[in-house]
Amino acid sequence: LNAQEATERINGKPLLAEGIADSIGDQTKKAGLKGNVVTIEPTGFEQIAFWITALAPLLLLGGILGAYLEFKIPGATWPGIISAICFALFFLGHYLAGLAGWEVVALFILGMVLVLIEILFFAHTTIVFGVLGVFLMLASLLWTMIDRYPGDNFLPTGEMLAMPLLNMFIAIVGSFIVIALLARYLPRTSIYRRFALMDSNPSGPSLAGVPRQFATALALTPGTQGTAVTVLRPSGKARFADHVVDVVTEGEFIAPQTPVTVIQTDVMRVVVKSAG
Repeated sequence: LNAQEATERINGKPLLAEGIADSIGDQTKKAGLKGNVVTIEPTGFEQIAFWITALAPLLLLGGILGAYLEFKIPGATWPGIISAICFALFFLGHYLAGLAGWEVVALFILGMVLVLIEILFFAHTTIVFGVLGVFLMLASLLWTMIDRYPGDNFLPTGEMLAMPLLNMFIAIVGSFIVIALLARYLPRTSIYRRFALMDSNPSGPSLAGVPRQFATALALTPGTQGTAVTVLRPSGKARFADHVVDVVTEGEFIAPQTPVTVIQTDVMRVVVKSAG
């Protein structure tokens, strides 16, 4: 019913309401109520929570892009800082709005740790840690955005999931679009050249036919100093004297031109660490 229909009189009696008021003051006067009218306004933190929850897709987009750039440009710390700030604001806003507690933050951090374990230690063996980590992170993000009330069922309904899924869809699709643009244009920027090895190999005979024993045929012993030629994440190439050697770290990411030190050699590999 609209206002006019609600006040319609049938058999001399109003259908639902006695009349229509233009304001709260007018309603108080017509109802014959006495006393002071107290208007409750949102507090500063509630306003912040409102805007943060409204900007949830943009914060998720910023967090995903920052994490992508952090892995794409090793040595640059600002993308990781931006990603951490975006995710922190996302969780803080929903916490202030009363939509989430600290358990979803713990779930997100656990998922992130599992993804890092997958990248650093099991990148070429199993995907269990990575898949589980991504699932936990997505679940924590969705759970944070669900509008729940006391007494609601533990499992959310389709209506409760509609807006969180829409926000997540916007963030993921937007991330794919921006990442595609960055993959095309980022290598041309001066910022990327500061952290990535852009020089091509000089002309000369190919090393493709040289056996891998070339790396261990050198007199490399623990303590030998060299310089990273490519990004070590964790494998790559390093220069020792006049020779470029295949090396690997113990999970550490090392940027090009960083001094490295041999810590272990065997028949198949040369293990190094940053000399800094």
